[in-house]
Amino acid sequence: MAMDQSEHSEIHSSTLKSEHSEIRSFVKFVNTTLRAVDVFWVNYSAKLIHYTTLEPTAQCTVNTYVTHPWMFLDKASGERMHVRHNHVYMPEPWYTNIDGDGRLARKEITIHFPVRTLRENCLWRILTMAREEETLRELEIPKILVEELIRRRRNKAAPR
Repeated sequence: MAMDQSEHSEIHSSTLKSEHSEIRSFVKFVNTTLRAVDVFWVNYSAKLIHYTTLEPTAQCTVNTYVTHPWMFLDKASGERMHVRHNHVYMPEPWYTNIDGDGRLARKEITIHFPVRTLRENCLWRILTMAREEETLRELEIPKILVEELIRRRRNKAAPR
């Protein structure tokens, strides 16, 4: 259930966007999940710009700025992945990552699954298995859950 570029733009607040900065940050994103993860930079217009896709255990280096937000989405489901238990990563200044020998080191940022409730896990599983809205309507589950699943499917919004 991969989403296209326009659908990705709807999963975050339009107030989240890159701001001008001259303070650089050097990071290494590491995918610690067993799924392919799309890495996105949030640009100055609050649009998600696809940077790369990280396969399981893969990593990439990024030269960025401290006011440039980054987001991470499961390539198949569109679920937000986390870094440091947040769905948005804001880079830290380069000078905060000097090693013991006084050399600059890249900040290693691990991408991981969000901590979810049992309800959230179940909703994600149902959305993954029931690809069509009509299939959701046929499920023998409470109507309120069916309505929530349909709303999420239509809005392409991640379960909260």
